[in-house]
Amino acid sequence: MLKTTIMLLITAPILFSFLFVALGKSLYKFLAWAFFIVGAVSSIMLVLDGTGKVEVAGSSFALLENIVLILEVLIILFVFYVSAKHKNWPTLALIAIQTVIAAYSYMTIAKVESVSFNIDQFSQVMILIVNIIGTAIILFATGYMDQYEKHKHLNRQKTFYFTMSFFLAAMNGLVMVDTLGWLYLFWEITTLCSFVLIAYNQDEESINNGFRALALNLIGGITFSLALIMLSTKFDISNLSAVGTSSTAVAVALPVILLCIAGFAKSAQMPFQSWLLGAMVAPTPVSALLHSSTMVNAGVFLIIKLVPAFANTPLGIAIAIYGSFTFVMCSALALSQRNAKRVLAYSTIANLGLIIASAGIGTPLAVAAAIMLLLFHAISKALLFLCTGEIEHTIGSKDIEDMSGLIKKAPFLTMLASLGMISMLLPPFGVLLTKWVSMEVASSNPIVSIFLILGSALTTVYYVKWLGTILSSSMDKNAVQHLKPETYFPLSLLGSLIVVTSILVFSIYDYFIKPQIATLLNIAPTVSGQGGQFSSEIGAFAYAVIFIVLALAILIYFATKNMFTPRPAGYYMCGENNLEKDKLMFRNGIGSYDKSSVSNIYLQNIFGENKLTTLGYVISILLIVIALVEVVVV
Repeated sequence: MLKTTIMLLITAPILFSFLFVALGKSLYKFLAWAFFIVGAVSSIMLVLDGTGKVEVAGSSFALLENIVLILEVLIILFVFYVSAKHKNWPTLALIAIQTVIAAYSYMTIAKVESVSFNIDQFSQVMILIVNIIGTAIILFATGYMDQYEKHKHLNRQKTFYFTMSFFLAAMNGLVMVDTLGWLYLFWEITTLCSFVLIAYNQDEESINNGFRALALNLIGGITFSLALIMLSTKFDISNLSAVGTSSTAVAVALPVILLCIAGFAKSAQMPFQSWLLGAMVAPTPVSALLHSSTMVNAGVFLIIKLVPAFANTPLGIAIAIYGSFTFVMCSALALSQRNAKRVLAYSTIANLGLIIASAGIGTPLAVAAAIMLLLFHAISKALLFLCTGEIEHTIGSKDIEDMSGLIKKAPFLTMLASLGMISMLLPPFGVLLTKWVSMEVASSNPIVSIFLILGSALTTVYYVKWLGTILSSSMDKNAVQHLKPETYFPLSLLGSLIVVTSILVFSIYDYFIKPQIATLLNIAPTVSGQGGQFSSEIGAFAYAVIFIVLALAILIYFATKNMFTPRPAGYYMCGENNLEKDKLMFRNGIGSYDKSSVSNIYLQNIFGENKLTTLGYVISILLIVIALVEVVVV
């Protein structure tokens, strides 16, 4: 049964990708609903089937191995073609290097006799994320893309849905397969799909950003290829699960750091972060898919799987410092942004850095926090990206300042967006819970601890700033709500998942996380929610009380919101009285009239991209080089 479900999870998205191409737009919504149901059911089936390893050998494997080889060649040829067509010489050089390495590995790496799929609890968590959140994003897209393409004067939805669906198939394969050669294929397919989706608009900006994503991920692909060659030829390792169990951690340190660099690139950590920021030119469902359920999670998934190979080693410490540095630096950069999608992009990069830092710390509780944070972050960030897309369609802007007073124009949408933001920074929601655990377990390393504390503080500032704006009382723009089920069902589902997973956090821990940590590190931390108290080896607090207070606050609001009538207030500005025709006009210092305006402070001169990006590049590259040198010297 497990084998059948694995095959279903890979083949069903591929089937839907071709159905989207074959059938017309009139059936896209039907297909998206069907895809969501199939994805949700099949992912739950995998969980119910339990854990285990599945081997595919014999004639079936021979056929699949030939398909894998053909796909690898096609990927290389396609990248050569688009690079030459657009005269993108850096990408052309990188794919040439990767082709040479691929040819060398094909000739030198011993051929495996079977392919192994390893379904553990972490794979189950990832499958649930990909197939529930990912298909919900595709469903949302059916209510989004018509208006988007009308605005952009495009007609490319067949390409969009084909690539999005194929993306999910590749991601499913990536998180289930254990054979490194096959893992590399799925890894490269996600890179190729991201290029197609980011370049979707086919204008100069989108194509350039697509190539940036392709080039930076090709660098990660090259380090991945080199690691595969080393693991196969020097250590006779062909499966990911064997990397952390071979001889000593020091022996495999070099290929492990090369695999981690591939993970850094895929997760857009500094200095690779520019590809994810460039991905913001794509349609919002693409941003949600790349940032929450697929592309970026592939990198942290790989790094967490490698924890046994670097836990409690100098390499682990280096990874923890590197991840925590990205966390604080990108949190600071998010503070200076007023474009909502760029805020979310920097927030994504920062939180993935926090996950990597937790993995680098390497204690059982830290790794548990990393996996939990990956789950909670995926749900919250998917909701926020989709809400941002719907807000843009509602008010015609994704500038945070233009969202002032959104609560009056689109109250339900504002409530969902507010829930997404609150879940990222306040208790009792899962993101803060796991972030608190990460900061506590980092206390043994002052550098990591300081970075995590500062990054968390900055996160609070930029989300509270945005939250206050959408809940404020004034709004100049007209808004038109589109209350379509294919739009608001995914948003409501994700909002509900935030609440449900936070309430069931201890059940999730016991069923998925605790057994996984025992598998990775041979010991699982004790975490309990008995008596309404969250308790672990680092402390405890009244978890249930916060939920009760929050529920009471919501009830009080709905019970009293119509009891008071707000009194209209005028405007007062120091100086000459306002003009009668416009109460927001005032006479400025040189005697002419200006219109008053109120906005958030973005501290561009302190935290702006032109101030911090170069510094981030230098320090992050230096940290990676130090880790490499340390591994080589040892």
